[in-house]
Amino acid sequence: MATYVAVIGVVKLDDEEEDYILLLKRNALRRTSPNKWQTPSGFMKEGESAEEAVLREVKEETTLEGTIKKSGSAFEVVDEWARWIIIPFLISVKSDKVVIDTREHSDFRWVKVNEVSSFECVKGIDEDLKAVGLKN
Repeated sequence: MATYVAVIGVVKLDDEEEDYILLLKRNALRRTSPNKWQTPSGFMKEGESAEEAVLREVKEETTLEGTIKKSGSAFEVVDEWARWIIIPFLISVKSDKVVIDTREHSDFRWVKVNEVSSFECVKGIDEDLKAVGLKN
C-alpha cells in the first residue's frame, strides 16, 4: 500500500460568532474518494514547507487568501486507496467568496462544524477538526 503525506487546511471564516468551515466536494473523476466532501488539501512540492503548501493549496483550490491560525499534530489515516500522513492546519480567511478549481471539485459549502457529519466526507475529517481544536 502506498503512503502519501498531505497537508489539510481547515478553512474558517474570520470574525464569525459560530465556527463556519469550508467543505469542497471532490469531483466524480478523482482517483481517490470521488464525490466525497473534504477540506482543502494537497501535497508539498520539493523544498516547500507544510505551511507554504497549505496556504498555496487553499489559494489554488478556492482563490482565498488565508492566514495560519494553528497547526495540529500529524496523524495517520488508512483507506482503500492508501496510507495518508495528514498535517492539519487551521486557516482563517476574511472572505466567503470561493471560486473552486473545477478540475478538482464540483461544489463547495460553508457549514457549521456540527453539520459536517451530515456530509459524506473523506475518511479522517473528524481527526482534522479535532487536531485544530474545532471538535472534542
